[in-house]
Amino acid sequence: TLLKKYKNARSNLECLKEFGATILHNIDATRMKTCSDLNMRKFDRIVFNFPHAGFRGKEDNMRQI
Repeated sequence: TLLKKYKNARSNLECLKEFGATILHNIDATRMKTCSDLNMRKFDRIVFNFPHAGFRGKEDNMRQI
């Protein structure tokens, strides 16, 4: 999970919330229109984070990223 993988995740999320951000996890952006909780909301930003594979080491090879 986010909190297990990134040690600063909790404090980063809390900081964003203090600034008034609404943070939603596990949202399928391809189905937002069909979700009654989301289809009428307006968003200033939607951030799609590409998940890191979790390996350690050099990441200069685009096939590894």
